[in-house]
Amino acid sequence: MAEAVGIVCHPRIDIGGPPVMEARRRLEQHGFRVWTYCATAEERPGALVDTLDGTRLIVSIGGDGTLLWTAQQAAAAGIPVLGINAGRLGFLTQVQLGEEGQALDRWAAGDFTLKRRALLEARVGDRIFHALNDAVVHKGIEINLIRIEVSVDGQPAGQFDADGVIVSTPTGSTGYGLSLGGPILHPDVRALVYMPLNPHSLFNRPIVLPEQSRILIRLPKSAAILTCDGQQNAELQPGAEVQVASGLQVELVQFDGGRNFFDLLRRKLRWGLPLTDGNE
Repeated sequence: MAEAVGIVCHPRIDIGGPPVMEARRRLEQHGFRVWTYCATAEERPGALVDTLDGTRLIVSIGGDGTLLWTAQQAAAAGIPVLGINAGRLGFLTQVQLGEEGQALDRWAAGDFTLKRRALLEARVGDRIFHALNDAVVHKGIEINLIRIEVSVDGQPAGQFDADGVIVSTPTGSTGYGLSLGGPILHPDVRALVYMPLNPHSLFNRPIVLPEQSRILIRLPKSAAILTCDGQQNAELQPGAEVQVASGLQVELVQFDGGRNFFDLLRRKLRWGLPLTDGNE
C-alpha cells in the first residue's frame, strides 16, 4: 500500500474546496494516498489513531488552533506536521493558503527541514493531557482568587493567590503568556515558562525553568479548571494536583527561504519596529 498524507482541516474549511483539492491533486501526483479529516476542539487526543497507519505527513489547514490540535494527534505517532495558514494570526504555520501546492512539491522532493517542538504533559490522577503551547490552571468564572501551591522537582517553589497559573513551552511563549507579560522564548530554546495568572502581589514574576523540570501544582482549598492549548478541560476539585512536565515531541516542516522567527515577530506582533516610520 502506498504511503499516506493526511489533511486535517478547520471545520470552516470545505474539504471539497479548491485549497484541499489542490493539495490532494499534488500529493496524488507524487504517489501518495490522501485522507482528510475535519477537526473540532471538542475532540480528544486519539481521534486519528485508527487513521495514522502508513501516514508520512499530516497537513494542517486552518489557523494556529488547528495546528495545535493536529500536533497533539501527530506527536504520539511520530508524524511530522506541515501547517498551512487559513486563519488570522497564523504564528505557528509555515505556509500561507494559496502556496500549498508549491510547498507540497518541495516536501515531496525532500527540500525541507524538520524543527523539533516539545509538548507539555499534564497529569491529573490517571488522566493525561498534552499541549504544544501551554497548560493553564484557572479559576473559571469564579470572582475570588484561588490559592495555588507549587513545587519544582520536589522542592517547594511558593504559594500564590491568583486567578491561576500558566506553564508554557517556548512555542507557547508568544501566545497566552505573552498577553500577560511573560517573556518571549526562541522556539529552539529548551525551557519552560512558569507564571502566575494575575497574582495578588507586586513581586510574583514569570520564571524560566529548565525543560526537564517537573512542576507540581496543588489546589489546597479551591476548585479550578485545567485547560491545555485552550482545547481540553478537566475540572479540578479542592485538593487536586496537576503534574506538568515536558512530554512528547512533534516535528514541524519548515522550508529554507521562508519566514524566520524574527520575521514572524515583526509581521504578527510588530516586535522590533520603530514607533513611527522613517529615520526620525
